[in-house]
Amino acid sequence: MKKWITLLLALAVISSLLLGMTLQPTHLLSIINQSFLLGLFFLMVGCLALVVRSGFFVVFLRGFKQLKGMFFRKPRMIENDMFQSNDPAFEQKKETIARFGTYLLLTIGACLILFSLTLTCFYYI
Repeated sequence: MKKWITLLLALAVISSLLLGMTLQPTHLLSIINQSFLLGLFFLMVGCLALVVRSGFFVVFLRGFKQLKGMFFRKPRMIENDMFQSNDPAFEQKKETIARFGTYLLLTIGACLILFSLTLTCFYYI
């Protein structure tokens, strides 16, 4: 996985160098702004996914579930063991996909911000 990060960061720098040398400054500013905002969006979504995966909101969700249990009655069928069983293989797949998605969002956000920062250097030179 670390090889992919290095490869993507190198690709972002190389592509920004090529774009910085070929484009006019008026077109460059538009690309800088769009890539920075898109990278910031991906970083924010990735950080939100990281916080959710860390279990920060579990206490709040448990409290809201208890409040819901006080006001609304559960049907008896839901209390059956068949509906409450968690499949460990499914949970592991879900965690793997969430980990990879978080990793991908953070990496893409960092690459886009690095791309925009490198282009900014060409814009001001």
